[in-house]
Amino acid sequence: MIEAINKFDHQLFLLIHQWRNLFLDETMPFITSKWIWIPLYAILIYLIWKRFGNQTIIIIFTISVLILLSDQTSNFIKNEVARLRPCHNPTLQQLITTPAGCGGSYGFVSAHAANSFALATFLFLLSSAQKGFSNVKKRGVWALLFPWALLICWSRIYMGVHFPFDLLGGCFIGTFYASVLYMVYQMVPKISK
Repeated sequence: MIEAINKFDHQLFLLIHQWRNLFLDETMPFITSKWIWIPLYAILIYLIWKRFGNQTIIIIFTISVLILLSDQTSNFIKNEVARLRPCHNPTLQQLITTPAGCGGSYGFVSAHAANSFALATFLFLLSSAQKGFSNVKKRGVWALLFPWALLICWSRIYMGVHFPFDLLGGCFIGTFYASVLYMVYQMVPKISK
């Protein structure tokens, strides 16, 4: 069973990884970089502050704990499972391109996927529960954050550093922790604006 899943994962990886062009070869290293997204994070913090005022400190603290948990859980699982990244897999190395190098040895589960889905899920849950937050705004949050998280996941396959199931595992971890920490956040007394 595990062998069949791995084979399917390899085939799916190769199928997606072959969708290459020069523009994406230049663009994807930036998309997969954590530094390129700092302006987005600054905008998100500003929007949270505009909406939640003094509550922003608790929200930012919760998001920090969330990212720490999803990131460190991903790294722990990576080292325990020890599944080679596609770019380190001897059977695939000659078949793939890695525009920006390979990174660490192991790929299951993806911390990029875990962190981006953790943030997207938490902010979606936070905005969905807001009184006076229209359905259009809620859909807007969803329409911006989840495609962003999926773009990061796609970049990881494109870069040759993750199999699809590495990303799926990361998405699960991020979504799980976001859901749990959102429930914890709801129990914290609110600071008045």
